Amino acid sequence: MPCRLLFILAMLALPWGASAQTVGSVTRQQGHVTAVAGGVSRNLAPGAAVERGDTLRTGDQARVEVTFADGTDLVLGEDAVMAVERYVFDPAAKSGDALLSLERGAFLLTSGALAKLPGRPLAVKTPVASIGLRGTRFWGGPLDETYNVLLFDGAVTVSNAVGGVDLVVPGAGTSLARPDQPPSIPLQWGDERIKRAVATVSFAR
Repeated sequence: MPCRLLFILAMLALPWGASAQTVGSVTRQQGHVTAVAGGVSRNLAPGAAVERGDTLRTGDQARVEVTFADGTDLVLGEDAVMAVERYVFDPAAKSGDALLSLERGAFLLTSGALAKLPGRPLAVKTPVASIGLRGTRFWGGPLDETYNVLLFDGAVTVSNAVGGVDLVVPGAGTSLARPDQPPSIPLQWGDERIKRAVATVSFAR
């Protein structure tokens, strides 16, 4: 049985609160990756626990994939910084709440059970906008001197204080230059641009 599935099953079997801090684990890694919590940094490797409150950091040419307790998969590209600000999931009560906060870099997120709960309680915050999920797979990161969000499957809402857009068609993306500008009108991306986005979160073969 794949280690990712074993981890998810183990987390679901735990009584609520039995693992109050551990919210996921590293399922794949390339290069140097650390987690920082309370001013203390630790090196990560496949199988390492990811805890609520961790700030994940990737080095030059590095990648890391984290699988969370609800089955959500997160991949960070090189020189990325993302904090697990909140991550609570209670499958028995069908409740939860999660916020991932990106400081810089590119990421790919495939949502799990949490994004399907009432109220869609899983969100990603970036320096220019917040992204609300509705059961989806999407990419976010810098490209062509702007910050971009690209939808692969499902739907997301990209919004900030001055506007918002819904991405509902696979291959559609939006761009933001600054947090005081609204997201651009969604447009279909071409194959070349999509390939450049995917390359930022792809592992070396």
